[in-house]
Amino acid sequence: MADLRYIHPLAIGAVRLDNNLCLAPMAGFTNLAFRLIAKEVGGCGLVATEMVAALAAPTSSNQLRFGLLTANVAQEKPVAMQVYGREPEWCARTAAALAEAGADLVDLNCGCPVKKAKQAGCGVALMREPEQVGRIVAAMRAALPAHIPVTAKIRLGYDSANRTGIAVAQAAVAAGAAAVFVHARTGESKHGVPVDLEGLKEVVDAVHRAGVPAIANGSLDTAAAIRAAKDVAGADGYQIGRAACGDPWLFRNLIAELSGGTAVQPALADRRRLLERHFELIVDLFGEERGVRVMRKYTFFYCNGLPGVRRFRDRFMRIASRAEFAALVEDFFGGVASGAIAGAGEHLTLADQGEDDGHG
Repeated sequence: MADLRYIHPLAIGAVRLDNNLCLAPMAGFTNLAFRLIAKEVGGCGLVATEMVAALAAPTSSNQLRFGLLTANVAQEKPVAMQVYGREPEWCARTAAALAEAGADLVDLNCGCPVKKAKQAGCGVALMREPEQVGRIVAAMRAALPAHIPVTAKIRLGYDSANRTGIAVAQAAVAAGAAAVFVHARTGESKHGVPVDLEGLKEVVDAVHRAGVPAIANGSLDTAAAIRAAKDVAGADGYQIGRAACGDPWLFRNLIAELSGGTAVQPALADRRRLLERHFELIVDLFGEERGVRVMRKYTFFYCNGLPGVRRFRDRFMRIASRAEFAALVEDFFGGVASGAIAGAGEHLTLADQGEDDGHG
């Protein structure tokens, strides 16, 4: 019998998830192609688009970007879309537009820690303003159909001196949030800093007292980390960001491990097939010229741990067409299979790419 203590269906308002593993919204990463891979290969319960800025008035260029950010298909449903802003009216207008674009759930970003967000009073800066968070959530709730839930993505506080997670979570829920996603760090804590499970538990308990689920976020890249989020903090679900960027099979393997099964690493042929599938999805979304450039940030996912992955990544940075992609893939994977590319496996991370996922 499968173990359902950790992986199980989850309801967020009227939205029913097949399982409680969620993909975090990440600027520059969680486009339609990436979300389809996470759903098809990983089987995660909820995918999320990149965050969408709430603007005073749309322009033609903004509308084009909005269309690209919110492009979605039936195979990935349900899909969450995230609002980034601080003005209730603008956030409400954006939430309504996201609903029209196909969002099944609309989230408010109260966690992005980048300098630009703080200076604009958005993202993690909202952790200093519980009442403003309540006003924004209330406006978004009023702008959306009843069947589309509003959620909030928060941290434990703006910084270690301002641990406002409980107050912000309570304000969001009181204003109509159907769930709260909680990054178990404060705003100044970087990736790599241990998560604060006791602090997470305090916020989760407050959310539970209001009768809605709390989904943990922050370094949930192993079965052990997820067990701790459940056993120590009482999390109802788990949202994964950076770790999913480095391992397209992560969701699948976590579900297996946490349900009493065994994780299975992909064969070389599986890696190649999925890389080729991802590339075609990217080109379909962005076109060949731009798609080749966009794909650069994803290529190492499929080769990590293999010999020569760093050189493969560096060569990929110089290709410009579908034909060059096919030739490079054949050369690399053929070389690894034949033993022509040998040696110790190499591992890259988003830091090696110079990438910042931009999520909270």
